[in-house]
Amino acid sequence: MVYIHTNLTKIVGFKKAILTIGGMTLKQVKVKWLLFIVIALFVAGCSNNQASSENKSTSAAQKDGGTLNIAFQSEPTTLDPQITGNSSVKDAARNIYEGLVIFDSKGNVEPDLAEKIDISDDKKVYTFQLRKGVKFHNGKEMTADDVEASINRWIKLSSLGKTNFVGAQVKKTGDYTVELHLKTPNVNTLALLADPIPAAAIFPKEIIEKAPAEGATEFVGTGPFKVKEWKKNQYITLERFKDYSSKGRKIKKTPHVDEIKISFLSDESTRISGITAGQFDIALGVSSDNAAQIESTQNVKNKLAPGGFIGLFYNTQEGFFSDLNARKAVNATINAKDILSSSYGDSDYYELTSSIVNKKFPNYYSEAGKEEYNQHDEKKAKSYLKKAGYSGQELRLLTSRDYQDQYNTAVIVQQELEKIGVKVKLEVYDWATFTDKVNDPKAWDIYPVDWAARSTIFQGFWTSGGAPVEKSTKYLDKIKAAASVKDARPAIDATQKYVWDELPFTLIGHKVNINAVSTHVKGYDFNLGPVFYNVSVNK
Repeated sequence: MVYIHTNLTKIVGFKKAILTIGGMTLKQVKVKWLLFIVIALFVAGCSNNQASSENKSTSAAQKDGGTLNIAFQSEPTTLDPQITGNSSVKDAARNIYEGLVIFDSKGNVEPDLAEKIDISDDKKVYTFQLRKGVKFHNGKEMTADDVEASINRWIKLSSLGKTNFVGAQVKKTGDYTVELHLKTPNVNTLALLADPIPAAAIFPKEIIEKAPAEGATEFVGTGPFKVKEWKKNQYITLERFKDYSSKGRKIKKTPHVDEIKISFLSDESTRISGITAGQFDIALGVSSDNAAQIESTQNVKNKLAPGGFIGLFYNTQEGFFSDLNARKAVNATINAKDILSSSYGDSDYYELTSSIVNKKFPNYYSEAGKEEYNQHDEKKAKSYLKKAGYSGQELRLLTSRDYQDQYNTAVIVQQELEKIGVKVKLEVYDWATFTDKVNDPKAWDIYPVDWAARSTIFQGFWTSGGAPVEKSTKYLDKIKAAASVKDARPAIDATQKYVWDELPFTLIGHKVNINAVSTHVKGYDFNLGPVFYNVSVNK
């Protein structure tokens, strides 16, 4: 638009120069009117172009029909998004189900299946007025009965519910009204209900009532797409739900394709060859090693998005790293830039940052304690090591080759610790064995792992895996108790500073998520994971 504006100014200036000349001839008048018409047409064209670029999901910009073919890294373990934090489940299920609320692109919460939300003065009661006329995929209208059953199950079974809504309950107060009653206020309440993993998805009541704890077997939601076929170990096909409408909602979902076919391909080279050959329209999980290959392909481009953080987790329950000085020694010596470049290659694919939450989500982004980040100070590290009483014992550094970035991180960390005189045994396992080892505090001392991008700070990753539960909970509770996210700012900063003061883990930085998308795909978006329901295939 800058280029257009500049040239338009030149044209208007030329027009002004002509008009200031007195005694125009008929020919000059004709030129004047010709210029006026040209300018009018130019401005109209500029306006239309701007409108289409700002609303990419309009029917004018996108073609309806056809099949969207997607290559997933792994097969979802279930299509019940309430019970798991698995990314493949989330990426498939968010097309099928909806919640009471939803995140916008900056992490702000907007109503979805709820039409209106009221919060009591004591912040313990949330009243949700539900949209009328919303249909489930089985044809039944969604009512308060379905919401009551669904959210109560999510509170009971999901990791977010169990850690943040102890003693909470949803009660129906009308056919289209429910109340969420909390034992204690939690400023993150709506954000937790909006989180896509594990999702507070709304099912029909009758499915919830017979669904086992290990996952529902009927996958019926209110979303833009419904399940057509799930062929195990091969693919899932979703078809457009013809009765779907997001009318009246701020966050629009406009299904364009007739079907979404999700194929499961664990081998990255197969996913890449498939999209470059035109077999797939979108391929998830491109590593930084293969990003250049995608960019060199004529009809395929990389789509980048915040991909969560990678950090070092310590066994603070027992062993050497129960001493804070030991954790400070590791934190002081590591070179975050070297680790990230080894793990992700080009600086386009990682971000050096001391904040747990990515700066794309400003509500919870914080740089408190950043002076402790990325020090790579060997002298300081050795001083802490001495204070910790290190006596030459071998420390166990766990990792898995199933996630190359984590393995690369482990190798660099081993090298950097050996530089300051620490003996490190690198133990490499498959992911299943690695997970079992981490659950045994006697089996490890330190390990790197990455976590999915989150838009808030809430109880979760740092209350497990060896991190000190009591202290982290104390800080997280202060955030919860705030009257608003704005009022929570001091508590957010204090929590972030606690991470650097106490080092329940060492934040190395944030990775960038890379997905390959064909140029004929329109409407693709990424918000805590890929969003497919607004996509069209404009071949």
